[in-house]
Amino acid sequence: MKHLSVIPLILLMTACFSDPGDAGSAIKVEVAKTEAGYRLLRGGEPYVIRGAGMDIDDIERFAEYGGNSIRTWTTSSDEQDTRALLDKAHSHGVTVGLGLSMTAERHGFDYDDPEAVARQQEAIRAEVLKYKDHPALLFWLAGNELNHSYSNPAVWDAVNDIASMIHELDPSHPVTTPISGFKPDVIAEIQVRAPAIDFISFQMYGSLFGLPEQIAAIGFDEPFMMTEWGTIGYWEMENTAWGAPTELTSSEKAGVIHRAQRDILDKYEGQLIGSYVFKWGQKQERTPTWFGLLTETGEVTEPVDVMQYIWTDTWPANRAPRVNEIRLDGKSGKESIVLTAGESYKAIFDVDDPEGDPLTYRWEVKPESESQKAGGDREMRLPNLEGLLSDPDARQTAIEATRPGKYRLFAYAYDGKGRAAHANIPFLVEGDESAASYRQSPGDLIAGESLAVAYSGFREGQHPDRGNGAVNPSDAEILEDLRILVDHGFSLIRMYDSGENTAATLRLIREHGIPIRVLLGIWLDAEISNHEGCPWLDEPIPDAKLEANTLKNAREIARGIGLANEYGDIVVAVNVGNEALVDWNDHMVSLDRVIEYVRQVKAAIEQPVTVADNYEWWRRDGAPLAAEVDFIGIHTYPVWENKPIDEALAYTIENVEAVRAAIPEKPIAILEAGWATTASEFGERANEADQLRYFHQMKDWAAETNTTLFWFEAFDEPWKGNENDPYGAEKHWGLFFVDRTPKQVFRNETTR
Repeated sequence: MKHLSVIPLILLMTACFSDPGDAGSAIKVEVAKTEAGYRLLRGGEPYVIRGAGMDIDDIERFAEYGGNSIRTWTTSSDEQDTRALLDKAHSHGVTVGLGLSMTAERHGFDYDDPEAVARQQEAIRAEVLKYKDHPALLFWLAGNELNHSYSNPAVWDAVNDIASMIHELDPSHPVTTPISGFKPDVIAEIQVRAPAIDFISFQMYGSLFGLPEQIAAIGFDEPFMMTEWGTIGYWEMENTAWGAPTELTSSEKAGVIHRAQRDILDKYEGQLIGSYVFKWGQKQERTPTWFGLLTETGEVTEPVDVMQYIWTDTWPANRAPRVNEIRLDGKSGKESIVLTAGESYKAIFDVDDPEGDPLTYRWEVKPESESQKAGGDREMRLPNLEGLLSDPDARQTAIEATRPGKYRLFAYAYDGKGRAAHANIPFLVEGDESAASYRQSPGDLIAGESLAVAYSGFREGQHPDRGNGAVNPSDAEILEDLRILVDHGFSLIRMYDSGENTAATLRLIREHGIPIRVLLGIWLDAEISNHEGCPWLDEPIPDAKLEANTLKNAREIARGIGLANEYGDIVVAVNVGNEALVDWNDHMVSLDRVIEYVRQVKAAIEQPVTVADNYEWWRRDGAPLAAEVDFIGIHTYPVWENKPIDEALAYTIENVEAVRAAIPEKPIAILEAGWATTASEFGERANEADQLRYFHQMKDWAAETNTTLFWFEAFDEPWKGNENDPYGAEKHWGLFFVDRTPKQVFRNETTR
């Protein structure tokens, strides 16, 4: 790091100054050492940051509360255009510390790979060139918490190279890198390996209260920023007996933030050159309320009142409601509340409003998060569990403890003027689940949906890659399909691979705001020749083909991981392999390899992971794999097993219960069940009337048992099966014909 009286990239030159009102010119920013200590200068004048982390534009309201600077984490968000954010900030006198994405080692980046490092640096170069002259820009953040779970110090060499590059491209703005915690060993590595950065930034929560001792211990006297701080983190809180962290109420968080500013940050004037409270917005991180200063629906909470006081020395005229306590069964969350299944328990949310505004209430129950993510990595939003609360809109409610498991009860109070209070309380339900008939917790539903549908979308003349390349549906055709499905009540679909067609579908869902979420597939091709077990494999698959398939599978795994992370708001779960284990398939993969693939995917994404296979395989052989997946994905087809429609539902239930008996500890989703309407294999059993009957039987059963059912399938697909048999069953499972006209299921009614 630099040790000059003026720290940034070049000495201050008045020729570089520009009017802050000029929307097309950079404003010089630097760190200067003065008699009073280190100061941030902007346009030659001292600049005091009143900051918060923000990634989605709420600039106007932020400025109204007294904020004047935000920091971001990336310049390439799908949810927020960076230039629009900069423009909006500038129009309200707000500056921006722009985050530049660097992939962390824990996400698979190899900082010993010179080609990968060079590609990353070039991508960052392009982003710097886009925004370096914007007048709202205050400084650059190279990466974010790159020290989190890292082992290779070469990452700091890459940070240094990026900082040096930015100095050349943009002499007007300093560069920092934010690290997790105050770690002397990491600080020492950065000082040696990344001298080109202008100052280090720290991100601390509960540990912030130990900062004075940590700074004194190593004699750290350089300028620094606090680019994340706020409430106490979930990793720092007391846990229940079953390991659930207890969360502070919104009022307790306000107190922590106030003390942190008064007792810690204020004491470092002259060394601390800026701080950004986390976070102006909302995010799911263990809970939907842990770190956000706002609620999911946009209300501000009491910590925002505190920040206004910190920034402006005045309290807002109308303040947020204050939480006195939340109790379940007369106990607080720290008392490790255990309820008994089948019983009802009272909950109370005690809140006062400073101005006496009338309050409205909302209660929610969610399954306890099982996320193992760290460092702020994306987590999936947890579904609400409906039907468990007697009065979800009152100050007091009663909760019915249903299935044993780990849960969390959330309470919100609103003053009707854009402010809210919140609290939550974890609880455990115990009881003899085996004594009840098959019924899952609502929390076992995928994305809260009991009825879903399998979707590929290939029309007449279209098909996946059959050796000579794929013929995929057009964007217009995919959009037509998605809108048909939405119109008929489907908001969750299953796709089978991570190829071009799936990527296009995900892109179109996002671009057009289609209210559909996706169970993403990762297709596995044969790594074992099952010519002796598969009726339609006439000869062994050549070894060269099997080796090529192994490489192909590795690429497919990587694509699936990429799509799951890129479309984390749409992809709700990931399925690895489709009927690749059952003994009659033509694309067999060993159980050990499937387990390896599952572990690889689970380590790289946040969403739940499963494997789809025949119910009988799961019952007989599935226990080792069940230990690896988040839920069991089964296929069941009574019509393939010669069952008439009168026996179909009972046989399906028998299949599911057999799997549950063999593997009782895992939730189950039916990833395929259906009834063909034409089939040379089934004779008269294949017809629209029986499809209609089975569809409604399965729909009702899935809703009653809280089981997600993916009906197979949305549309007939002529490319499937024997090309010489137009009446083969594989072509005729759709709820709609290939021309998109509805079959009997939908000719006169919708699903919901």
